[in-house]
Amino acid sequence: MSYTIGIIGAGHIGHGLATHLAKTNYPVLITNRRGPASLTNLVASIGGSLRAADFTQTIAQADVLFIAVPWTQLSDLASQLQGHNGKILVDATNNIVSVSPFQLADIAGKPTGEHVAALFPIHRVVKAFNTLAAATLAQPSQSNIGNTVIVISGDDGDAKKQVADITKAMGFAPVDLGTFRQGGHLQDVGGVLSGIEFIKVNR
Repeated sequence: MSYTIGIIGAGHIGHGLATHLAKTNYPVLITNRRGPASLTNLVASIGGSLRAADFTQTIAQADVLFIAVPWTQLSDLASQLQGHNGKILVDATNNIVSVSPFQLADIAGKPTGEHVAALFPIHRVVKAFNTLAAATLAQPSQSNIGNTVIVISGDDGDAKKQVADITKAMGFAPVDLGTFRQGGHLQDVGGVLSGIEFIKVNR
């Protein structure tokens, strides 16, 4: 199935996602708060199917949106997406609100994916791409050994399948952890899968 993919956020995670998505056959739009002109050098350095767009254009055209903004911006983003129903949102965020001192947002013990899904009730949220450090995500997704694993969780099985297909097109190996309640905590900060790179070995 053909999609237009949008990336909201052009920081380290957004940049890493763009590097891999631009190598697929999907049209890919990337946007940030500073506008398309600020992304000229990034788009030129990555090339492929990537192009810069303003926020409104990205939201209107993209079927699948990769969310790579700071945790503190999610509520504002949810308000901005209210008029656009039913998009697949790939939630690559972590609930970090401060690095120095390190502090996590209190989300009452919920998996972050479940919390984000509640912020975006008219969309189909899949948690993915949040366990790898930005520097690791920027590396090639596959080598002669195998493919880097991307773990995903979510309550919408069809949306997870579509995200898994995109993940494979990026060269990664998707692994479905189940629902947010079943697998979400495993991939959150402090979870057993957070910050660890796994390789699915070629056989």
